[in-house]
Amino acid sequence: MNLAAHTRPVLLVLLVVSVWRPAHGETIYKSVDSEGRVTYSSTPPPSGSRVEKLMLPSSPSEQDIRQARELAQRVETQGRQLESKRLEQEAAKKAEEERLRALQPPPPVVIEKPVYVPRAIYYPPVIERPPARPPRPPNKPRPVPDHR
Repeated sequence: MNLAAHTRPVLLVLLVVSVWRPAHGETIYKSVDSEGRVTYSSTPPPSGSRVEKLMLPSSPSEQDIRQARELAQRVETQGRQLESKRLEQEAAKKAEEERLRALQPPPPVVIEKPVYVPRAIYYPPVIERPPARPPRPPNKPRPVPDHR
């Protein structure tokens, strides 16, 4: 928020009110009617309501006006300084955030739907076996050798 932009209109209104009030009457009447409503007016209210007479302060002196202008200039200068300091701090904070973001690894990829990925099918190698042998004849008794 720019402080100087908000200070200027406020000071202008204060200066206008301080000059305008004495030119339009010095006495203000504050009255409260039977329903409790408060009314401010420069003319006396009708009888039957509580009346309070308010005296306005006299117009400001040249010294008061000069002091008000000096104060306004100091406030405006301070507002500009604070605004530039805030902008510098925001720029430094943004640069630090970008530096930290650059140091972080990228987020993992999340797949919401399952994805079919075909895989190679393993077929074992074919081994050729030698042909089968013919069956053996049944065992015959062996002749007993003669060692005589």
